[in-house]
Amino acid sequence: MKLLTIFTPLLLATVISFSVSAEVENPHSVGLSISGGGIDYKGKDTDGAGVGQSYLYYNYQFLPHYYLEVGLSSAEDTDDWDCDKTGDNSWNCRADHDNNFSLDADNFTQDSLIVALKTDLSLSKRNSLYAKVGAEFYQYELSLAHNKFADESGVGLYLEAGWQYRWDNGIGLNTGIQHHDLGDLERTSVSIGASYSF
Repeated sequence: MKLLTIFTPLLLATVISFSVSAEVENPHSVGLSISGGGIDYKGKDTDGAGVGQSYLYYNYQFLPHYYLEVGLSSAEDTDDWDCDKTGDNSWNCRADHDNNFSLDADNFTQDSLIVALKTDLSLSKRNSLYAKVGAEFYQYELSLAHNKFADESGVGLYLEAGWQYRWDNGIGLNTGIQHHDLGDLERTSVSIGASYSF
């Protein structure tokens, strides 16, 4: 029932798009963004660093300023997270051998399918602000000393806001802030990307 609630508006948007697609000059775009940030797992975090993400997506503009987005995201820890056991239930964790963080983990991976609605606000011919909201179908693992202590999957909330610039030839650049709410795990990152509209 929850999936039906998520997909009903998206299905309606797709149906409407076929009747109004003639109004949009270049309705298709593909893009790739990379981002970096940190994770917060049950209130413990990586001090905002050490997790990188790549995001490959497709946009379909079904109305002026409104898009349907589908994308694949993959994230993992990028710093060398090291954790040493200092007692029975005590660990000393660090990234790059100098930054302590409160999350007792030395490995993180995440894969997601994202389905989102995007809108933009034109500032000039080529500049615009954008916002995205959608559902994130995720699977992630956290481990410590090669022992998994979290292996979760489900549906979460995906949010992004930022600025984009597009030339007349269809090539665009963007930068933004992403937030992924995945139940016990939250991830916030700063992204930069490129896209092509056709």
